[in-house]
Amino acid sequence: MPYDVSVTRKKLILIFALGAIASLVLIAWNPWNRLRFKGDGRFSDNGFFSYPRYVLTFSDIPLYENGERRFRFRGPPSEEMTLLLYVKGSSGSMEERSRLTSLPTSIEATLTDGHGRDVCKAIGHPADSNEDGIWVLRSGADAAYWHWQCNHIQMYSDESYNLLIRVVSAAQSDQKVVVIPILKGGGLELP
Repeated sequence: MPYDVSVTRKKLILIFALGAIASLVLIAWNPWNRLRFKGDGRFSDNGFFSYPRYVLTFSDIPLYENGERRFRFRGPPSEEMTLLLYVKGSSGSMEERSRLTSLPTSIEATLTDGHGRDVCKAIGHPADSNEDGIWVLRSGADAAYWHWQCNHIQMYSDESYNLLIRVVSAAQSDQKVVVIPILKGGGLELP
């Protein structure tokens, strides 16, 4: 019985094509990020076609009590990420906005890498303007504070990090505001 070379070539091409497709699916899905992340907080991957794709959620911080919280973690995705302080239970109303932008509380957030170098350092109080020394309140139902010095910071998957959030002058406020620190980034941001 003669050996058919064309059938063998077709099988090799089919195997190569299926292998390439499987590789592309694994690259887009990238399940390794979830396995790499260790430490404080919860890691979630919203999928290749979402923005933001990666979300690291840490435990609540009351802005009405002086104190500090430390979060240690390693293995985040190698992506640009932004630190946001989501206001827990926010309705996004204009009345609430004026209350949330006039808190006398001072917030300091410092993200350092495993070598003790500052990745980002933001100090300020909540307000309605975007300038140094201000935690700007994002509008909408998912109200969150952000600071320009911790916006679009580069993270690396082979690095460990320490996030310190310190609340000062909270005793001057009678507002019971609680925030949820979240690092988010990556994904496809469509125009």
